[in-house]
Order: sequence, then structure tokens, then C-alpha cells
Amino acid sequence: MKTILLVDDEFSLLENLTEMLEDEGYRIVSASNGRDGLACAQTEKPDLIITDFMMPIADGRDLVRGLRSLPEARSIPVMMMSATVKDVALADGDGRLDVAAFIRKPFQWKRLLDTVVRLIGPGEKGERGT
Repeated sequence: MKTILLVDDEFSLLENLTEMLEDEGYRIVSASNGRDGLACAQTEKPDLIITDFMMPIADGRDLVRGLRSLPEARSIPVMMMSATVKDVALADGDGRLDVAAFIRKPFQWKRLLDTVVRLIGPGEKGERGT
């Protein structure tokens, strides 16, 4: 089963995304900030990370920088979510963060799911065609 790590400090969003993605046949693990997300990524080895940009302790940029510094996590695709503009969220000094996708909040569920499927393929429900 494909695993998705959700990293967001908004509990209700984590809860809703977890339920919807589990219904599609993905295994979900979660963290409420970038520091905990980085630790979880190292132990869980997810197929995809979906992270918010603005969070306490360590934000989405901190998480992406940490992931890209670890050989075992460097290739995990990251989807960044934010209510802020894409250029602000993805700016990283002189360059841009290495993320596979950016979703602006509020987002449409279908757009998020289509992006997940594009990045890691369908969950078990989608693979069974049910």
C-alpha cells in the first residue's frame, strides 16, 4: 500500500485529508510541523509528502530543505499546499524549492487527488477500479 505523509498544523484539515485519502486506498501518516514531519519521513519512508507551507516550529520550506539533505529521503516527491502565492512559498534564497507540485488553498479535492495520482499512481481502491 502506498504511504502518504501529511504535514499540517491544522488538525481538521489533517483529519479530512486522512479520511479522503484512506478512502482512495492510501496509507496515511501525519505530523503537525516540519520537524516532526522530517522525523516521520525518515522512519515511515513515504511514497509522497503533502505539506503545508506555514507551520510552527519548522515550516514547509524547512521540511523540504531537510528532506533534500538526506540521501534516503531526497527522491520523495513533495506537494506543497499554501494559501499564500506560489512564488513566496517556493522561494529559497537564490533558488526555488525542489517540490513536485504546488496546490493553493483552498483547493478542490479532485485537483489534489489528480495530483497525487499523477505523482505516485492510484491508491489500492483506484487500482481495483472500485
